[in-house]
Amino acid sequence: MKKIVLIFISLVMLSCSSTRKSVQISSKDESFIQSNESQSAKLNKVVDTTKTDNGKITFTEIEFYPPSGDTITIPVVNVDGVNIVNVASIKNAAIKSIKQTIIETNVEQKGKSNESSETQGNQEQTMILSNEQELQESIVPVSDPYKWRYIFGIVAILAIGLLYLKRTPIFNWIRKILSNIRRII
Repeated sequence: MKKIVLIFISLVMLSCSSTRKSVQISSKDESFIQSNESQSAKLNKVVDTTKTDNGKITFTEIEFYPPSGDTITIPVVNVDGVNIVNVASIKNAAIKSIKQTIIETNVEQKGKSNESSETQGNQEQTMILSNEQELQESIVPVSDPYKWRYIFGIVAILAIGLLYLKRTPIFNWIRKILSNIRRII
């Protein structure tokens, strides 16, 4: 019987133990990105707009002596809407004088064209990322609201069991105390 009581008491003591579980996770991430981008372009265009006209005009004057008796027919050739005398086909004519005038023209108009363009681009990017994570987990068994009732019940059962096993010496001890109290009163 004593062995059964000891086993019962040891089981009660083992069942009252509590375990605690605690988990802590801490994480911190930081990212910093900075980007600067700058572009600059300058374009100068110089165009020479000089105009040059060259012209050459040649005048040829041929003077003939007056004809001697025969009539001379002068052939005419039409070139681009202009009537030109065909001098090579005149026969039996005496040339008095040949005069040739050459007119040359050089016309130059100077010009210069400037064109300039400037392009600037600026791009700035700043990115800050911050991530903070903290996890704390604690698992503690919830205290039983009836804990003191169970303890009192177990003590009462043990006391009753002890009284039952040792009833004779206990009853004798109680009688002795009660008889001492009766003598005093």
